[in-house]
Amino acid sequence: MFRSAAVALICLAAVPALAQNSPAAKETREQRAERCGIQTGIVEAAIEHRTKKRSQKRATRKVLKSDPIKGTKYEANVDVLVAWIYTLPDGHLNADTISTFEQACLKFDG
Repeated sequence: MFRSAAVALICLAAVPALAQNSPAAKETREQRAERCGIQTGIVEAAIEHRTKKRSQKRATRKVLKSDPIKGTKYEANVDVLVAWIYTLPDGHLNADTISTFEQACLKFDG
């Protein structure tokens, strides 16, 4: 219970920083779903790289080169999200963090 609450608070703190590239308040529901899906994918990939003991620099590089990130506006989110994942305790590197991030992103209203 406490872990989920802590992860939710961390996620809510991270989401506003990401909204700067596309103001969440002006998005359609579909646009928000797409943005949150892509950003959640970044979080998931960062967790995967970290659990495989890859460096933060390498994880950032790999995510930047991946689809659907490469060459898109979402490249700006990669550094922030990967850095955030590398600050979390090991116990938060799981599906709960991914799910909580996605839910916080979808609920964020700018």
